[in-house]
Amino acid sequence: MILIESLGPARESVVKLFEELYDPALLIDPEKGVFVGANSAACEFLGYSPEELAALSPTEIHPHEIPRLDAFLFAVREQGRWKADDLSCRTKLGHLVPAQVRATLVHISDREYVLSVVHDRREAELAELGRSIRKLTHDLRNTMVSSRLMSDRLRRHEDPLVRQSADLIARSVDRAVRMCQQTLEVGSAREGSPRRERFMLSDLMAELNAAIGPREVARAEMESPNAEEIELDADFDQVFRILTNLIRNAIAAGSRHIRVIGSREGNRTVIDCEDDGPGLPDSLQGCLFAEKGTGRGTGGAGLGLAIAWELARNHGGDLIMRETGPTGTVFRLLLPDRPGVPEVPGDAVL
Repeated sequence: MILIESLGPARESVVKLFEELYDPALLIDPEKGVFVGANSAACEFLGYSPEELAALSPTEIHPHEIPRLDAFLFAVREQGRWKADDLSCRTKLGHLVPAQVRATLVHISDREYVLSVVHDRREAELAELGRSIRKLTHDLRNTMVSSRLMSDRLRRHEDPLVRQSADLIARSVDRAVRMCQQTLEVGSAREGSPRRERFMLSDLMAELNAAIGPREVARAEMESPNAEEIELDADFDQVFRILTNLIRNAIAAGSRHIRVIGSREGNRTVIDCEDDGPGLPDSLQGCLFAEKGTGRGTGGAGLGLAIAWELARNHGGDLIMRETGPTGTVFRLLLPDRPGVPEVPGDAVL
């Protein structure tokens, strides 16, 4: 698809050549520094219509690499070809896409043009990232296995508090090893199906208190007034991770009092995590559970809430922000029982 008619009688043959190219291809007039041609793949890759591309120059597609573009055009005219593996192309939506660019000097109707073929490198970069994660996960798993052996030795200590701490360390390491193993087996960090079991909220809160240590870390109080009355049908480790992220975020935001309140609503458990922090700014409330959102703590990446939300959805449930303001924030975790579990009568939960 040619953008302008300046190519004269050679236009039809150039159109055919362009449309037969699988990768995005652009034709540049090096004298004027503008696009004069593009195939359908290029328009789709960049998100522009042919008319919109006709009004652009290469400097607008590579806005942060203008010095390299000047050198690129010079090099192609001097040497006849050019290649770069680390350029970024800006799409119409403003996304920067990593690309490999190959350019060749071509003559059409006695004029010189630069034919630039672009290869999208996103898949290659994701594959490389996946390989790096697998290597890192493998090494982390080995390190954690060593920690597991040391915790086993501590279990034989005479002091009962040391033995209790060793049990907590062992369970934490086991959780981490399982997550590493799942990542290695599936090649991704996607969460596995819940391994459901029956357990009391009080047991979970005891482990959360020991693992997070709110008093030691931030002089914060954490309570769960009815934990001994609430039985869950869920994956203990995954619910532990959900509440760990919520509680640590609350502490990082400056909360000094955290309440975890459980209740029953039909065939599901409802857990409210309440804090007395400063609340969430309006700018963050629309992207709380997005992985690239901003977290509550300074410098946070928002990953903890994204993980917690994914684990809740993994159970067929949900994680929502019920309310937030200057007096605190309430997150609500909804955990349905597995199918076939008899309904437990209880008060309705708003």
